[in-house]
Amino acid sequence: MASSTGARDAGTGKAEAGGAEAGPAGTGRAAGLSRFRPRIGLAPLRSRGYRLLVIGQGTSEFGNAFQVVALPLLVYSLGGGARQLSLVVAAYGAGRLAATPLGGVLADRFGAWRVMMAADLGRLLATAGLCAVAAGGAAAYWLIGGLALLVGLGAGVFLPAAWAITPTLLPAEELHAGNALNSTVTFAAGLLGPAAAGPLVAWLDPAAALGLDAATFAVSAATLLLIGRRSLVAPPRPISERASVPRNFRVLLRESPLLRAVLTVTVIANLTVGGATRVALPALATDGFAAGAVGLGLLLAAFTGGALVGGLFAAGLTGVRSRGRTAMRSGLVMGAAIGLVPFTGLVGAVLLLCLAGGASTVTNVLVVTGVQKSTPPALLARVMAAVTFCGLGVFPVSVIVAGAAVDAFGSQGVFAATGLCLLGAFGYALTRREIREL
Repeated sequence: MASSTGARDAGTGKAEAGGAEAGPAGTGRAAGLSRFRPRIGLAPLRSRGYRLLVIGQGTSEFGNAFQVVALPLLVYSLGGGARQLSLVVAAYGAGRLAATPLGGVLADRFGAWRVMMAADLGRLLATAGLCAVAAGGAAAYWLIGGLALLVGLGAGVFLPAAWAITPTLLPAEELHAGNALNSTVTFAAGLLGPAAAGPLVAWLDPAAALGLDAATFAVSAATLLLIGRRSLVAPPRPISERASVPRNFRVLLRESPLLRAVLTVTVIANLTVGGATRVALPALATDGFAAGAVGLGLLLAAFTGGALVGGLFAAGLTGVRSRGRTAMRSGLVMGAAIGLVPFTGLVGAVLLLCLAGGASTVTNVLVVTGVQKSTPPALLARVMAAVTFCGLGVFPVSVIVAGAAVDAFGSQGVFAATGLCLLGAFGYALTRREIREL
């Protein structure tokens, strides 16, 4: 539910319902605990389609880091400044936000595979255009911003479809582990990508980095082509189909208190976490810990590294009695850890952010499996688009509010308030019967 510090999928922690089926009614607590054996679940990798999907998305995520590093250097190398760069970045963000609901509608109507393929090919062409502009050396900022907008549109269309396709590639019993492994690969790519992008851009130039990013979209499209339009495994029959199936998303939203609760928690979580990590954390590293850029990099890497480990841990959480309770309790751990970050020194903050990152991934994996299993397939992409939109849409507000709050109360106050908001949000979710009974 809470966003990570990654730029590409900020706010993509997603949730709605359920998870793997609980044990039979009346199963005792001891029996439920006896089935709980955290371990790394690699069974999904036996499915060819899923394996190709992970390779493609991991490669694409790795390539995104090169664009993140190359675009600022491209703007500055052409004589631009912070104003021009902010417009380019804003164009990308606006395109991604605007296209996310459209991506859900298109994926439900035409199929996730077709939408993902079109999005990858579109981003390939737009990124190749950025590469050409960089190689030509012309200071056409309007063109750079326009191409960045197209890349953002492709990302927004792609995201809901990517969540919707996974249940069609795996048996129901492997879906949870598959989501966890996918998160692990994504965070690993996000951790390694910037480390590789910086030296390469410095050694070569922005055009080469953008060309490499375009090539990663080609790899993603190629893996989709190998998967093919036919799913290897039929999507699981959702719980909601045992009764009447809502006709559209609006009906589902009206009839599902669970979906409304999840969207509420998603908004609250992302409204606070984004500003804390993007605004308050740099201020804390610079002023509070006097650690500078090196300390900030270490703190950001701690959250991402923790999220990576959390994905591996979450892959083994297939025997918990209530995914809802476990997910919300993990969210409470994240809230407590983030709230204490400024008060433990640099080393303590690194450890707490690592814990928060791991807890965030555990929460996200548990709940995203639920939405995939218990939402009617015809509405799945739109539901995922709604949850994604709730995360992405509040991010600009989050960073603006955090900036004002840091000036007024300091970074310590922002982290403390963020922790309290997260504790309140996940605590509220635990009071909801529909969450507790997942």
